Amino acid sequence: MKQESKQKKNVGTSVMGNDIETTQNTMHVLDENKVLKKSYEDVVYISQPFGATSLNTLAARALLFGLNPVSLKKARVLELGCSFGGNIISQALYYPEASFTGIDLSSSQIKMGNELIASMGLSNIHLLEKDILDIDDSFGTFDYIIVHGIWSWVPDVVKDKILSICNKNLSDNGVAYVSYNTYPGWKRLEQYREIMQYAEQKELELPLMERTLYTKNILKLVADTMGMDNRISQKASYKIDNIQNVLSSNDYYVAHEYLEPFNDPVYVHEFIKRANDQDCAYIGDVFLSRSFISWLPEDIHDNIAQLANDDYIAKEQYYDYIYDTQFRMSLLTKNKHTKKIVRNERVSIDVLSKLYYCSVVNTGIPSNMTDSIHIAIKEVMDRGDIFTIQDIVDHIHRKLPGYTIEMDRVYSRLLYLIIVDNLDMYAEPYERVAFEDNKVYIPQRFIDFISTIVEKEGSSYIGIGDMYNKVQQDIDNGFLFVIKQMVEPTTREKILAIMDDNITVQRHTRDNIDFIVPNKVYLEEILQRIRMLGFLHKIED
Repeated sequence: MKQESKQKKNVGTSVMGNDIETTQNTMHVLDENKVLKKSYEDVVYISQPFGATSLNTLAARALLFGLNPVSLKKARVLELGCSFGGNIISQALYYPEASFTGIDLSSSQIKMGNELIASMGLSNIHLLEKDILDIDDSFGTFDYIIVHGIWSWVPDVVKDKILSICNKNLSDNGVAYVSYNTYPGWKRLEQYREIMQYAEQKELELPLMERTLYTKNILKLVADTMGMDNRISQKASYKIDNIQNVLSSNDYYVAHEYLEPFNDPVYVHEFIKRANDQDCAYIGDVFLSRSFISWLPEDIHDNIAQLANDDYIAKEQYYDYIYDTQFRMSLLTKNKHTKKIVRNERVSIDVLSKLYYCSVVNTGIPSNMTDSIHIAIKEVMDRGDIFTIQDIVDHIHRKLPGYTIEMDRVYSRLLYLIIVDNLDMYAEPYERVAFEDNKVYIPQRFIDFISTIVEKEGSSYIGIGDMYNKVQQDIDNGFLFVIKQMVEPTTREKILAIMDDNITVQRHTRDNIDFIVPNKVYLEEILQRIRMLGFLHKIED
């Protein structure tokens, strides 16, 4: 990792000498920022929503660790390095009373992001062209600060400034999220970055995207050559697999991940120390399996516990050594909350009872599962909707009248499923309303949001996220046509009549045979999708 922020000054240097050195360092950082700004304007990232940064997810994690996060309804949110705003626009859509601010160095991306926001008619989100280094106390405080895909890719002085913002610009009960590349996992990938950077030296005059394509071809040739030699391909097949992963990644991702001047992975213990140096307290990782080891087989758990010797930082570091972690998403809060953070992996029943849950994947009941409580929880999960512990209890009572429920086992099973990432958990519910004739409607902001992305080429810049900030695919003109009919309360019959006069839905089978989807079937598909997206609102009495 670069250590420019720790350069020693000569003893006895005059005050004027210090001023000169400080000025030179400042100019150096400004030059580096210009290079970064140009690269992100030359090769544009599509700004996607990212579920791990959902306010609801961050708040739930904070609750699990014993903290008291701010309610989402009127939260103040800041994202550093927001690009076109795609990661917070969806959240602003679903939480119109909350306020969202995004900053980025790229003037062109900020301009386009604000144009998209204006087209959507959203008034609770603003994007600013601003340098992270220019943020001070006057910028205000925020309940949630999001820094995704920035920290590892900026100079050290900016890294420290980001962590300082996560303290000084965080509200009293605020939560900050910072993602970054980590060792030891990234040591596997650094060799491919180094190959590509070595290869690009012959083509430095080319634009970044052309250098990216050129160096990906070089990397492919390296992998192909390794595969030709049986000795290498057998001993280092994982290298060929890793290279294939790089080659199959989006070109814009590879450009910024492998060819940028900065990509500085750190060990998690180093990140925590730097956060502590800026008066931040480390909470844990968004992926709870990296902060909880209770889910591991007993012998593995015992060994890590022995290595850690009751040190929570050592526990996470040894976990990373063993499981070769290459990326982390750390949660931070103000240092004054350090003693409140629960680090013994015990979660109170009260907290688990307050949370809301949803299955990550619906896979049915495994044939070898015989535990009644486990089966009941899985059956509730497979409904694919949000549920609470009370929903599980009610389901068991309906299915097994008279069954004595051991609630400790229910809580333990839920916590296990959360830790191993089979269950999402959220701090607050978001009501999913079903369609009823003349009783529901879709607020205009949702229609403008989809229209901007589908009709106005917004998809070239941002993705669509749901209420939990998860990326949504396959939303097209047919979907938009249907929701436009629902800006006012209406009936299925009226919508179908308009569809019959205006649209025909054609699809293809796997063997490339065209067929027409009946509008009645298509409408029911869309109504279910709309419900799951939370677009429908009830008429107020």
